[in-house]
Amino acid sequence: MKFNSHFLHLKVQKVEKICLFALSWGQGQNLSVQINYPTVLSSLYEEWRRAYLNFYQSEQMRGRAISGGIATIKVDWHAELVKAETKFMFEFHRWLRSAELYEIRAQIAKLSQEFVKANPQTTETVQLFLTCAPLELARFPWEAWEFGTEFATTGTIRIIRAPLNIATESPSQYTRPQRRRARILAILGDDTGLNFEADRQAVRSLSRIADIQFVGWQPKQTPQQAIQQITKAITDQQGWDILFFAGHSNETQMTGGELGIAPGMSISISEIRSQLIAAKKLGLQVAIFNSCSGLSLADALIDIGFSQVVVMREPIHNCVAQEFLVRFLQGLAKHLDVYESMMAARQFLRMEKSHTYPSASLVPSLFCYPGSALFRINRGKLPKKLYDLLPKPIEAIALCTSIVLSCIPPVAGQLLNGRTFVQSIYRDATVQVPSEEDPPVALVEIDTESISHGRISQLNPINRSYLAKLIERLQKLNASVVGLDVVLDTPQKDPPSGDQDLAKAVQQAVDQNTWLIIAGILESGRELSISKATAIASENWTVQGYIDVVDPHFVEIPLPDQDCRQACPMAYLMSLVHTSRSSILDLPRLDTSKISLRTQLLSAIEQIAPKIRDLPPPLNWYPPFGLQPIVDFSLPPDRVYQRIPAWKLLEDPEINKSPLLSQVVLIAVGSDERLGIAPGKADRFDAPAAMRYWTQQSQLTGGESLAYMTHHFLRRHFVIPIPDFWVIGVAVILGKITVLLLKRQQFSMSPTRRLQIRTAAIGATAVYGVIGLQLYIWASVLLPWLLPSLVFLAYVLPATRREKDV
Repeated sequence: MKFNSHFLHLKVQKVEKICLFALSWGQGQNLSVQINYPTVLSSLYEEWRRAYLNFYQSEQMRGRAISGGIATIKVDWHAELVKAETKFMFEFHRWLRSAELYEIRAQIAKLSQEFVKANPQTTETVQLFLTCAPLELARFPWEAWEFGTEFATTGTIRIIRAPLNIATESPSQYTRPQRRRARILAILGDDTGLNFEADRQAVRSLSRIADIQFVGWQPKQTPQQAIQQITKAITDQQGWDILFFAGHSNETQMTGGELGIAPGMSISISEIRSQLIAAKKLGLQVAIFNSCSGLSLADALIDIGFSQVVVMREPIHNCVAQEFLVRFLQGLAKHLDVYESMMAARQFLRMEKSHTYPSASLVPSLFCYPGSALFRINRGKLPKKLYDLLPKPIEAIALCTSIVLSCIPPVAGQLLNGRTFVQSIYRDATVQVPSEEDPPVALVEIDTESISHGRISQLNPINRSYLAKLIERLQKLNASVVGLDVVLDTPQKDPPSGDQDLAKAVQQAVDQNTWLIIAGILESGRELSISKATAIASENWTVQGYIDVVDPHFVEIPLPDQDCRQACPMAYLMSLVHTSRSSILDLPRLDTSKISLRTQLLSAIEQIAPKIRDLPPPLNWYPPFGLQPIVDFSLPPDRVYQRIPAWKLLEDPEINKSPLLSQVVLIAVGSDERLGIAPGKADRFDAPAAMRYWTQQSQLTGGESLAYMTHHFLRRHFVIPIPDFWVIGVAVILGKITVLLLKRQQFSMSPTRRLQIRTAAIGATAVYGVIGLQLYIWASVLLPWLLPSLVFLAYVLPATRREKDV
């Protein structure tokens, strides 16, 4: 079983003398156990509570009158309380360690171990949300339940309480406002018999990392004025993160508990429910009640959607409340979360103050809305200007989504495909298509019609006698550079004379000083081209180059550290040979030297390359920043290559007029599905949208892709695609600058002005798109448009909304 969640839910319900323990976790898994309830627990709890109330004298309690009053006989209530606590906790732990609950304990420990193993680097721990019913069970100190000692669990298990009934939606449904500093509202209630000065000092200790406001009854105020002041502060439009209350409080059954606001005046949670809900929507997450008997307070506040509530389950002595508050707030000041801060305060009371304040560590409890992230005060104190630069939620969503999408190869491919398609439309609409009459490449295509004319029966591999005829014809037409986009790695048995015919044609072409570049494929970093078994040609008097491409949308270009003597792209070699023939007088001779012709050629070029500007890269050019150029399918195919069907080359006398002497001639198979790299593997891809705009063809053949790349090398036409995330970064900067400028006039902008700004923002992205289309033609730079524009608008458009709509 794979454990993904660190949230467990345990419901403990008592019905008469039976307790049902129901544990749930993960994707609907659950475990239920029934166990007898030991009635002695109830009597032991009542004994402990009586000793507790008598030890902590009622006049110093943060609650109204305690039933039972003060003892009238001389009793050592400290000793009685310690004894009662020991007896009750012993019986409570024995019940929890009973055999009937073994499966529950074991499953919780197992889930904790699995979570730690699955997330070794996480600082999170398993959280057990505990719900108890009836109230009798909820009063027990369940936080003292220990699991690790029995099963040696490797992770901490946090026991956090949750109410039995929750009517509102999860607090996570509300977007929390981002604040530079936490905001705390401290309500000081009726101080009759109490002293809140220590509470004030404790809360003020957070002023370094939080903004704090105190409200409460003043001697000259009427109770109604105090209540009005408190409710107004709760609904302050700046919002709060923490609500703190100190004073008298008590449980009530129907109104969610009551708070002593002024002498003789209390207010119930139900009376200020609407104000608390409003404060919650403005960011209020945590309520801390440093007062007595808070179980009903916690239930009521979690029920209306609060994330976390810290309460005292029993009446609390004033000094204990102050000690707890000091330690609790020290934890928050150290940026501990609410649970860690509460447990640190409990630990302090148990370890350092157990003699002075016995049983005090058992009283505090944390209630949470199940699944809520535990609150902590953010580290550091960001300057306001730096805070303003941080992305807002919608900005962060747009930014992260755009970056993620740009890094997903299929999505990036579709964005590039759409961008070049629009470029084709723009070229056509603005009449910016190159007007050269003779393309630099002649593509001799063995298409379906050529197969029919030539009565070719051997198709895969293609009949080499037919290839021989094409080479012989090109030699007669004085073609100077011929590329053969056919891999000749194995002998051909049918017809048996095919290899001999092709070898003869190749030799005759070489004798007439025709340069032949023959295709190969890469395997384990080495080129596989003409097999010696075929005896068709030798690498000493023909040039070989690989035709493998990672992506047909990008130009396959040698890297700066790549040795072209070992492996080199065919398109690059064809353009290199063609350019060299017209620029270098002392080219290697096509003879039977023991050194490969490609090595001789590259060595000759390197000696005089600095003097020749027309050579294709990489001899005197490398892509800037290592960015691989794209194949520019926005150019119409008829401006890139002259398509010549193979049958027409052999049969049409008009071919004599073609300028083959000044062109690179490429022999390749067409889109016929019977032809290809191997049987059943056609040498074609889905045609880019930009090419479909010009030709309406659905497939792009390997030969066409090779012809485009050869054109780019010959014409030094390299379109560099700027990465999306580079331009997204610029969009973020411009968007944030615009937002900061708009923020200065946020409240003074009229609806007409807001509409004008929105229109201008959308218009700016359109103008940027047109500039990008033109820069593509002028500077051979492809600027992404869609994702950067969406990010820019995600920053600017929300800033034009009215404040009340934000």
